[in-house]
Amino acid sequence: MSIRISSNQVINAGVDSMNTALNDATAWQQKISSGKNYTKASDNVYAISRGVELDFDISRLQMFKSNQAIATNNHNDAQSQMDSILNQLTQLKTTFIQSQNASLNQSNFAALAIQAEQIRDAIQSQMTATDSTGHAIFPDDTNSVQIEPGVTVASGVAFNDAFGANGSLAGSEDADIYLNIDAFVTYLTQKSQGLTTTKTGAQVSSGLDTSYTQLMQAQQTSGGISKQVDNAQATVVAVRTELIAASSALLDTDMAEATAAFTRSQTLLNAAQAMFARLQQSNLFSKL
Repeated sequence: MSIRISSNQVINAGVDSMNTALNDATAWQQKISSGKNYTKASDNVYAISRGVELDFDISRLQMFKSNQAIATNNHNDAQSQMDSILNQLTQLKTTFIQSQNASLNQSNFAALAIQAEQIRDAIQSQMTATDSTGHAIFPDDTNSVQIEPGVTVASGVAFNDAFGANGSLAGSEDADIYLNIDAFVTYLTQKSQGLTTTKTGAQVSSGLDTSYTQLMQAQQTSGGISKQVDNAQATVVAVRTELIAASSALLDTDMAEATAAFTRSQTLLNAAQAMFARLQQSNLFSKL
């Protein structure tokens, strides 16, 4: 039994072989040049949709990073200011101890009053200071910012948290810390004038201690938040790396696979073209 193959069948088979190899080679070349395994959703519905989800998750992580940067800058600025103010409060407490020396005269008290007044004014200036962007370092209100999934922290240190329940950014002279320092200035001034003091030394000392403790607690709280942010930064970096890797595995071209497939398709195309060229030169083709 013999099988007859028409000339048209041979030609069509050769053309189809060349087209198939050319299409495959073109597709793999596109994947190599673009770096993307898929050009449209219909190529792989699951991979594309999952890739969109991963892109959204990566965008959320970028939001977390922005929030972390805001919280870090705000708390660093606040901690720096609080550290300076605490040092000056320590100076005031030392000055108070000096003021309890029974051998001091009115001139000595006047000098201590000037020193305490200068520290008071310097602290007030720091209480109302602004950062490089012009925003208050100790605003009246702070926001809650999300620094990683399920974790929110205060964006900064509120004015009243640092300086007591009373007062505000616009009314810093009403703040507890200012009033307590001012009470010490008044105490020294009255001593320098030989007057009976409005407050006792014990009351003045207690006020300074209260403000120091209040500010120390605010600094410790801020430091704890900074530590949270540091931990969140490490977590977000790790998660982002995992998400990018997952997205790449789904959507990006495997260059080794693509290069091998392109080479294979190119080889098949060259073979098909060579075969078709020989067919053109055969007697069978010339009789069509």
